[in-house]
Amino acid sequence: MEHKRADRPDWKRVTDRNFEVVHKEDGCFKGKVTVIHLKKVSEPLIVQYKNHEVCIADTGYTWLQHFPEEKKYTITTVLDQHGEVVQFYIDMCKEHGVDEEGIPWFLDLDLDIVILPDKEIFILDDNELMEAFNKGDISKEELKLAHKTAEEIISQFKNGEFEDLQICEKHSAEWNREKKFI
Repeated sequence: MEHKRADRPDWKRVTDRNFEVVHKEDGCFKGKVTVIHLKKVSEPLIVQYKNHEVCIADTGYTWLQHFPEEKKYTITTVLDQHGEVVQFYIDMCKEHGVDEEGIPWFLDLDLDIVILPDKEIFILDDNELMEAFNKGDISKEELKLAHKTAEEIISQFKNGEFEDLQICEKHSAEWNREKKFI
């Protein structure tokens, strides 16, 4: 299971960035929010979701990552250089917290959900999750946790009840107006 830090220190493609961490309590959301503003990248990062080609990292992009307390996921909202949402990327995780430097981290369970602005949804990396289980890198309980969390998120999303996603949209709009969190 990979331990990931919100500041992404090993992200070589990003050659200049700003990073900040804030604690937010807003409606149903309570937790940390991190911001990575990609001031300069060596080359854009483009991914493919079925018939969608999506640029998720380029000069001027911003990544807002939400770490909701007591939840088994994080949500990264990718904004382009105009502040438009490119995608929501939801990582299922065993747990998340904050290290001694104040940087949020999470233990990645490999299973991910992508939601595009047109509300199309994609489940990613279930094969990696199963491979980790088959190799003994994660337990049966961790496998079940990843699947259960993803199923709950998808169900809430389809029913218009995934409040954390609505908070991410609100925070993205705040970020676009202020270019900082107060």
